[in-house]
Amino acid sequence: MVPGLGWHLPGWVQVLLATPVVFGAGFGFFQRAFRQGRHGQVSMDTLIALGSGTAWSFAMAEWARGAHELSFETAAALVAFLLTGKYLEARAKSRATDALKALLTLAPPTALRIEADGSVLEVPVAALQPGDLARVLPGQAVPADGRVNSGQAEVDESMLTGEPLPVPRAFGDPLIAGTVVHGSALEFEVLAIGADTQLARMAAMVAQAQGSKAPAQDLADRISTVFVPVILGLAALTFAGWWWLGGGFSQAWRPAVTLLVIACPCALGLATPVAVIVGIGAAAKKGVLVRDAAALEALGQATDLVFDKTGTLTEGRPRLRRVLVCGSGTEADLLKVAASLERDSEHPIARGICAAFAGEVPAVEGFRAHPGGGVTGEVEGRAWRLGHAAFLGTEFPPVDEDGTAVGLADEAGLQAVFILGDRLREEAAAVVAELKAQGLKLHLLTGDRAAPARIMATAAGIPDVIADVRPEAKLARLQALQAQGAVVGFVGDGVNDAPALAQADCGIAMGSGAGGQGTGAAMAAAPLVLLRPGLEPILAARKLALRTHRVIRQNLGWAFGYNLVLVPLAAFGQLERFGGPMLAGVAMGLSSLTVVLNALRLRR
Repeated sequence: MVPGLGWHLPGWVQVLLATPVVFGAGFGFFQRAFRQGRHGQVSMDTLIALGSGTAWSFAMAEWARGAHELSFETAAALVAFLLTGKYLEARAKSRATDALKALLTLAPPTALRIEADGSVLEVPVAALQPGDLARVLPGQAVPADGRVNSGQAEVDESMLTGEPLPVPRAFGDPLIAGTVVHGSALEFEVLAIGADTQLARMAAMVAQAQGSKAPAQDLADRISTVFVPVILGLAALTFAGWWWLGGGFSQAWRPAVTLLVIACPCALGLATPVAVIVGIGAAAKKGVLVRDAAALEALGQATDLVFDKTGTLTEGRPRLRRVLVCGSGTEADLLKVAASLERDSEHPIARGICAAFAGEVPAVEGFRAHPGGGVTGEVEGRAWRLGHAAFLGTEFPPVDEDGTAVGLADEAGLQAVFILGDRLREEAAAVVAELKAQGLKLHLLTGDRAAPARIMATAAGIPDVIADVRPEAKLARLQALQAQGAVVGFVGDGVNDAPALAQADCGIAMGSGAGGQGTGAAMAAAPLVLLRPGLEPILAARKLALRTHRVIRQNLGWAFGYNLVLVPLAAFGQLERFGGPMLAGVAMGLSSLTVVLNALRLRR
């Protein structure tokens, strides 16, 4: 029968439509139920296989005796509903290798190897061996772990430390695969390649963290060891009872089949996935991309939330805080000279200085960059030097704030000192206060130094601060919290945060639109990604997670209540007067519809 239309498809058409669904698409249910049965085990697969199989068999028997109201659609609907839930769950798991791919692509595929005769040959990275000499050009990534043999440059190591400022590297200093060289070429001795590099070990940490988390087990599976045997036992007792009462096989099997069909967990199977999929859509509208359905529920249950600092709590880029005038020029004139010298530089400090000056800058003559030191050039016929104190050969006046100091000097000496530093996000303190009001314990983990970490943590209102930590230490801290029974969320934005994002019960990455670095590895490792600027989407995601968790519990309560009420009625034959298995199929559909409608409230 076609529901709601009042007319019947021919029996043979119903057989052709239902059989491929039940025994084709639903073959896995039958296969798993058979394997478990051989070992004396049962699960929800057993109930699904028995329910859909008996509904199909009952329909075949009814068709054979000429009945028009057949229950083929009941058998097919059982399989279709449950496969929908399985599909939604499988989609969330498909991201497992994305983070690893993003990490491993940071290292270049080729390297410039220096041959014995001094020539340079481009070779695959796999062809390098420890002890080889190689060259890396400005703007390129280091192909392998090594030690600088010749040259001076600055290297962006934010993938490891999360800090935006490049660090100077010269003879004897270490180089790490995947980091980017700025300013000048470097020659280095190869120390480790492939799986032995820090980059590969970081990828391994992400894989281990993702693989070590026990999969979120559906409540239906957890109770199957009790629920399924009880239902099977009740069905057997129902059949035996009606037979013993003299009804015979023809009457005894109808209540038993009705009980099996009505107990099939369509609503139970949909309770979690349909609520989560609606929650995922609602989260996207609030600027949160959900890559793992289980993480949305975990955010609602979180007890601890751990923040990275740079690019997460802070804006992640140096800004000019103050100008100390040490000579006779004005602040505006000295800033104009500094902006002229840094106009064409990609260095974060240079961008911070240039962003602070809004006017036109004069041309620079004889410009020269000194990697790891600073820059020199002539501006309006006057020679200038801009860089750190050692490069300028002087000492800067003491300052009472943390930050990076850059001096500007001419032939007469030091003329100005520019103090630059990262800045706390405007909304950070308010977001932290709201999260604390919700009862969350907040922590700050950063690769930055202790002094600036404490300053930012105090300004944001976070009491627990651990500084100078590398990715493996962040990972260990999260594992320690989880070992204490905490449900941990982690908020970060850099490649260095990828292992922690994967390890956390709920990892939250600052996407590029959120004002963070938004690295591919961090976004791939995190099940939740903030797509809108700032930290406010965390509050929206948390509120939605709590609502989703509540709807899931309501759905599960309805699904169990439905069985609790109707299973006894089916066992005592009270549903036979209303159609028996056919009514069971309708009731099953209404139960599933109720679950879906309840989940749709999350859109509001």
